[in-house]
Amino acid sequence: MTIPIIDLSPLWDSSSTGLSKVAQEFTYAFQEIGFAYIVNHRVPQSIINEVFCQHRRFHALPLEEKNKIRLNQWHRGYLPLASYQIKSESKSKGILVEDTKVIVKAPNQSESFIINHEHFEGPSDLKEEELYNRFIQGPNQWPHGMPDFREAVLSYYHELEKLALELTKIFFAASQTDFNRFAKHFERPSIGFRMLHYPPQPSPIPEGVFGSAPHCDYGFITILAQDDVGGLEVKTPNGEWISAPNMISSNGESAFLINLGDSASKWTNDCLRATPHRVINRSGRDRYSIVFFWDPQLDFPIDTRDLGTRWCPAEQKPNYEPQTYGQHLKKLLSRNYDELYKTIDGTSNKDDSKVKN
Repeated sequence: MTIPIIDLSPLWDSSSTGLSKVAQEFTYAFQEIGFAYIVNHRVPQSIINEVFCQHRRFHALPLEEKNKIRLNQWHRGYLPLASYQIKSESKSKGILVEDTKVIVKAPNQSESFIINHEHFEGPSDLKEEELYNRFIQGPNQWPHGMPDFREAVLSYYHELEKLALELTKIFFAASQTDFNRFAKHFERPSIGFRMLHYPPQPSPIPEGVFGSAPHCDYGFITILAQDDVGGLEVKTPNGEWISAPNMISSNGESAFLINLGDSASKWTNDCLRATPHRVINRSGRDRYSIVFFWDPQLDFPIDTRDLGTRWCPAEQKPNYEPQTYGQHLKKLLSRNYDELYKTIDGTSNKDDSKVKN
């Protein structure tokens, strides 16, 4: 089994025919394997090159410098090497495919710089400091004395916001549902942006030690850019782990790799896949990747019935009860980061379903 390639060119003529063609390819990819490369995405290669240049600059800083912006209570900042261990089970189409408690023996062998959406979610009459008290709402942190780093990150971030919105429209076309009904929930999306550095792992690699342990993403749509080092692997429905390296398209641009998260799979009643993936850096070189997590607003209700009958016929009961995206996210973050959160002032690690959003 191979990872499909989706050419976005038909989208750019703004025709319903073009959207329909891409939506068909999207449906096939996410029913079959749960990952796809996208090409002709219109993100300038110069912006991709520059953000990776700055990515390497940041992670080359001394540890004490990076720790000046260590991850805060709003899940923003620097996350040191081996800071947390994956604990969530990995399910695909509702079926357990990776028992993390058995497989994973050590924290992830990676370090990250993390920012999230730079807008606030909540009633307009709340003061800024009150908005900071809402789940995962707060200021980003930036390394000191690196204005070029911030500029490159935000340039890339804003390009991917535009791309992610187009992918969202494809998702709704695949669901045979009018995107305009849901557009307001993506006006102030929940965005996670993570720049990961994976040092080379020693050989032989101990059992149960990963750069990134097997997991499914939490949210809606993930867009990945990566260097040429390799190490990312995707688990196919037949249980085989296959390589998902960087790909350069015929026009010389870096392709993006996209996948759906757990909330998207649940929303489609497990008809579209959230697929386990992992990183093992056997290369002897440093690996760099950038992950863009694109999700609806935290108060958005994930309800299969809202998507119509494409994924769940009217006479069939949905597999999941409705819940907000914020409730879904907090449960998973609390499970995987609970030990880390105990070390951060002001952070709640409770698995609380009553999320303020």
